[in-house]
Amino acid sequence: MRIPRYWVREQRELCGMQCRLRGFSDESMTAAQAMLEEHARVMQEFFSAPVTAESLERMRGSVAALAGAGQGEYAADLLEPVCRELDGRNIITRNRYGALVLNSTEICFVDVDDPPAGFMDSLLGLVGLGASPEQLMLRALHKLHADYPELGMRLYETAAGWRVALTGQRLAPGNALQRALFTRLHADELYTRLCAAQQCWRARLTPKPARLGMAQKYPGQFSSAAATPQAEAWVQDYLQRCAGRAVCRLVEVLGPQQESPALSLHDELTGAASRCALA
Repeated sequence: MRIPRYWVREQRELCGMQCRLRGFSDESMTAAQAMLEEHARVMQEFFSAPVTAESLERMRGSVAALAGAGQGEYAADLLEPVCRELDGRNIITRNRYGALVLNSTEICFVDVDDPPAGFMDSLLGLVGLGASPEQLMLRALHKLHADYPELGMRLYETAAGWRVALTGQRLAPGNALQRALFTRLHADELYTRLCAAQQCWRARLTPKPARLGMAQKYPGQFSSAAATPQAEAWVQDYLQRCAGRAVCRLVEVLGPQQESPALSLHDELTGAASRCALA
């Protein structure tokens, strides 16, 4: 799970250019700050000379080396404040727009925007007798359960689609089984890439601020050390607006269900068993 304990970010002017700098570490804030300063040095060197294909490639290589070899756009470590650590496999953070997120290597969460449809489903749709999105999702999940009866499966409805929670010892972030299941469920492509890069699965626990009518964006944090007064005030307003709204609704449970404090907390914080409006 790529969630550094210490991190810092800063926007700094270098050679007349505005640069977004970052540094992170699992050891100390001092090490995180040192990484940020090295990032600044690399960018200063890049902007202080004419830009060429060679200098661009060299700069990109240096920045990638700082974050870890082979890191790409969606492979960046999560620089999110940790709000609660349940155990080594489940950590709750606050994401870039202010919602709480469960990061887990125990429970495989799958975001599905469009329900998978087989040949017969498509044929029924052509003659005006198509199944509802919920029926399509249930049908897909039951087919999946028939092929993988050892896995625990939970289907949730969300404001914009569906969420599936999968549990089982054979699952691990990015392994062959997870990739096959994501393909079968038509998992969101960006979410799939994010999970593989960050070596964990993510599930939003609280509503999207935009769906609560919040005009002001989450101010965010500049470091893992502490939230700014502006961010703290925003969170208080956000929590008040979250009352009476749910993130998902539990629809179906299949297969063996393991005892999981993280899954119980997920259902509690998302309002999965409530009748609240989805947000």
